[in-house]
Amino acid sequence: MVSFTGLRDLEVDVDDNVFLFSCKPYYLRLNLPGNIAENDNTRSSYDSDSGEFSFCYEKLIRGEDFKDLDLITKFLVTKVDASYVDDKRKITVLTSEGCAQEILPESDDLTKGFGFALLGNRNFVMVSSEFYEVFEISPNDVNLPERRKLRLQYEQGKFDMGHYLGDFIEDEEIIEITGQKTPWDELQEDTVTFTNKELDFLKDFTNTEYKLNDLQVKYVFNGLIDILFAYCYDRRVTFYEDNSESGWTIVKLSASLCWLDAFETARETLICAFRRSVIYPLYRNFILSVKVLDDLKKLLKLGEKYIIKCLIEIYYIFLGGDCCRYILNNLFIKDYIIYIMKWDKSVWRQFLDEVYKIEIKKEDLGLNLAEIEQGFMLDAKMSKLEIKDSDSDDTSAESDDSSDYSVSHSDTDSDSDTS
Repeated sequence: MVSFTGLRDLEVDVDDNVFLFSCKPYYLRLNLPGNIAENDNTRSSYDSDSGEFSFCYEKLIRGEDFKDLDLITKFLVTKVDASYVDDKRKITVLTSEGCAQEILPESDDLTKGFGFALLGNRNFVMVSSEFYEVFEISPNDVNLPERRKLRLQYEQGKFDMGHYLGDFIEDEEIIEITGQKTPWDELQEDTVTFTNKELDFLKDFTNTEYKLNDLQVKYVFNGLIDILFAYCYDRRVTFYEDNSESGWTIVKLSASLCWLDAFETARETLICAFRRSVIYPLYRNFILSVKVLDDLKKLLKLGEKYIIKCLIEIYYIFLGGDCCRYILNNLFIKDYIIYIMKWDKSVWRQFLDEVYKIEIKKEDLGLNLAEIEQGFMLDAKMSKLEIKDSDSDDTSAESDDSSDYSVSHSDTDSDSDTS
């Protein structure tokens, strides 16, 4: 939509796969995935009421597949593939005019980083005090290994055996929650499309080139499944309806978000997600967590578009509320959405093959869940035995009283006969 502009300033040009649009103060440059032809069949129109321009061009090669056209952000500038070979980490922002601005972090020490790919900069220290309700630590004061150590200690202290046992024993709600289907159960990857609202959201993003090394790619992939596990948990327990507590739940369950932690393997990521799912939220049940992992695997199989749709939903969840969670959109969500559009799909697919094979057991969490459950079952069994023994003693005592009464009554009758 182009508002408050004059048609006399309109300029449109096509050069192979490049489409240029200029109408002051608006400028658009798209690098399409294939060449288009400007010929007699070219059509254009302008709706003055809505401020919308429409242009229709033929493909130079008829029948050619223009892939990912709905991932509009990746076409705003020259296509850039994610690189994993450089030891130096940097971000290059390309403007719509094609000008490149390279931003180099102050330090190559990833242990001091935070946010997407640990690329957060030190300017965050000036505002971190405003987000004490979002983060458990100040990232500039606590390096990555210390965050992990402190997080594990804190989680151990927060685990409530009574709450966990309560959901283990009184599991009617858990059964109802785990019994429902997800909105994506029946979807197929090739049927996933963006809504107009989502497309409008994506077109406002700036295309960014991320130069990540192998370790950073691991952090990014594992951070993504950490966030999406928390999203899947929240969606299931809220019956896929909007809820004012969704922001809190997603942030609290994701150590990537609230502890600014980073993970090198999918297994340790999911173990952390499981731990936090039985420590913090309202419903704390291992079977529920297993179901959420199944939800996550189904979601991931729907491909990049569906992942982006979920991240857009998370973006708006964080944007609402009164807890300043919007900062997470700047630190994580925006970058994830842009990066997913251009990442190396073969590397991502290889990572997913590992995720699909993972199964988490109670023993993996380090919270003695199996022992707690077994202890309760044993106590319950012993209580039943004690009740039965007590009933047996009462029955025996009643039998003895009845016998004494019979003997006494018989003796009385005998004395009466003798008389």
